[in-house]
Amino acid sequence: MAAVQDGNRVPGGAESPRHWYLWLTAISAGGLAVRVAYVLIAKRHAGLPFNDALYYHYQADLLAEGKGWFINPVSYLDFHHQIVPAAEHPPLWTLVLAVAAFVGCKSYLSQLFCACVVGSVAVFVTGLAARRVAGTTAGLIAGALAAVYPNYWLNDGLGLSETLVLLIVAAILLWTFRFWQHPSWQAAVTLGVLCALAALTRSELLLLIVLVLVPVGLTLRGVRLRRRVTLVGIGVLAALLTMAPWVGFNLSRFSQPEFISSEFGTTLFCANDGVTYEGRLLGYWNGSCLRHVHAGGDESVRDAKYRHKAIQFIKAHEDQLPIVMAARAGRELGLFRPLEQIDFDHTLEYRPLLAAQVGLFMYYALVVMSLLGAVVLRRRAITMMPFVGLLAEVVIASMLTYGATRFRTPLEVALVVLSAALGSVVFSSLGRGVPSFGPKGEQLP
Repeated sequence: MAAVQDGNRVPGGAESPRHWYLWLTAISAGGLAVRVAYVLIAKRHAGLPFNDALYYHYQADLLAEGKGWFINPVSYLDFHHQIVPAAEHPPLWTLVLAVAAFVGCKSYLSQLFCACVVGSVAVFVTGLAARRVAGTTAGLIAGALAAVYPNYWLNDGLGLSETLVLLIVAAILLWTFRFWQHPSWQAAVTLGVLCALAALTRSELLLLIVLVLVPVGLTLRGVRLRRRVTLVGIGVLAALLTMAPWVGFNLSRFSQPEFISSEFGTTLFCANDGVTYEGRLLGYWNGSCLRHVHAGGDESVRDAKYRHKAIQFIKAHEDQLPIVMAARAGRELGLFRPLEQIDFDHTLEYRPLLAAQVGLFMYYALVVMSLLGAVVLRRRAITMMPFVGLLAEVVIASMLTYGATRFRTPLEVALVVLSAALGSVVFSSLGRGVPSFGPKGEQLP
């Protein structure tokens, strides 16, 4: 059941698994250099943006200083050190930045450099995932693509959680195919934990449990149905147990139930506004919508109020909803007003305009290459279910909320891996490549 591997060679001495890992490490180091250069050039003199990056940065610093466990940083800094429980975002990216702050990286710029390190690790793990799916040549190609692809490295200069999403989703792909090739309860547990970590980074990635773990587990080849169900149950249980401490913490500190994030109501409310159902913001969100609504109480009360108002608006405009949802998915996938979306990304999320434009056109190229790569893998009888699951997550999440380029991040990983599968075939046809090795290091014919 192992994935079919390519058996080519390239000059350069990659004649052992150890040399292959050295090549991938060198590529990841190059990716780190690209990221550091980007931060030095584009972000060195930029102030802390007034968006979610501000929230993550200050919440992490306060956590590292022992000023409170996941409190609202704005309330603490602007209202006389007021301690207000906060769960606008899941905790994992804040924890990563808090570790950086604890060892001395307390400034926004220094934390961006830490994000560059996380991004370079994501390059390495993307290469590992592609190697597991399509062979050693594909692994190096995927690493090289991930090192230079703007939609990968742009995240590292934003201070947002998508940097960590890239790493975790690449690990999910790696372990999904490990689980598919060699089903075991250990692989099921690891995959479940990774899906939970993804949800604890961005809450909508909770969908990966349903869209990746469950369907892959239930369609394992050569495994009896009872064992398949058992393995899926083990994986889901591992995911739930991983999320349980954060969920329990939230249930204990808010007046109304909050599980992973308290921002769903706000997001729904801002995405279901008169200006987001027509005109220039169709399929996007209206960040100024909250200025005209006053909601008292803690975050859970406000979340419930915004959610209620959003549902009322949706019910009153049901006839427009299909067009709006299509526009949202179109924005997410670069099919609806893509250049306008790039302008929004530049203006509201501080993505450098030229790099974002290059990233858009590289994205289109990777989409075409990925479709061909999927054909290659299907001919090798390799499952497409994990890639379909990532696509489904991106589309479903955007249709329920709104479309934005950075929310497409999980799909970017799939595109890089699938494109690398095609690239390995091209290199094979040219008589070039690297030797392939099995899971235990044995050279494959």
